[in-house]
Amino acid sequence: MKYSVNSKQVTVDADGFISRYRDVERFEALCRQCPSYGRVWSCPPYDFDARTVSDGFKTVTLMATTIEFDEQTRASCKTAEQSSAMGREAMQEVWKDVLPRLYKMEREHPGSRCFTFRCSLCPEGCTRPEGKPCRHPDRMRHSLESIGFDIVAMSRDLLGIDLEWSSDGSLPRHLTLVTALFKKTN
Repeated sequence: MKYSVNSKQVTVDADGFISRYRDVERFEALCRQCPSYGRVWSCPPYDFDARTVSDGFKTVTLMATTIEFDEQTRASCKTAEQSSAMGREAMQEVWKDVLPRLYKMEREHPGSRCFTFRCSLCPEGCTRPEGKPCRHPDRMRHSLESIGFDIVAMSRDLLGIDLEWSSDGSLPRHLTLVTALFKKTN
């Protein structure tokens, strides 16, 4: 599998970002359609109000990490299952580098909060279906969409990136992990 990784980021005013891109009710309804809904601690429904978790910050640094697949890799995927597996594998490889950098950014900016791609801390499976608490509450982070943010619009508007998904089972030209760091300071 061959791919390249490109990163892009922009820092914007938090209040404007929240008022333009947050729609908790819309995305909660979309989340209900997902098999992870109520089955992993990083997904709704939550025991907190998703409308307030991103409040009280001054700036938001929106980050996109884009995985660009070469044509040979894309052509090697003959089925939707192969495409899905290839995309997941690439995202997991890249995520191993991205997540530690996000944690580091949080430590460098006291009071900040990062929102990630998705939780993958427990390969053995999340404890939520068993009614047990999260194994890693200090490291688990929520995705932007799970707390009501429109990552398609913000990626397009603020980063100039159109997110891609496969509609025919082929491997998209690129996959993008969208994350953000909400900071109390500029």
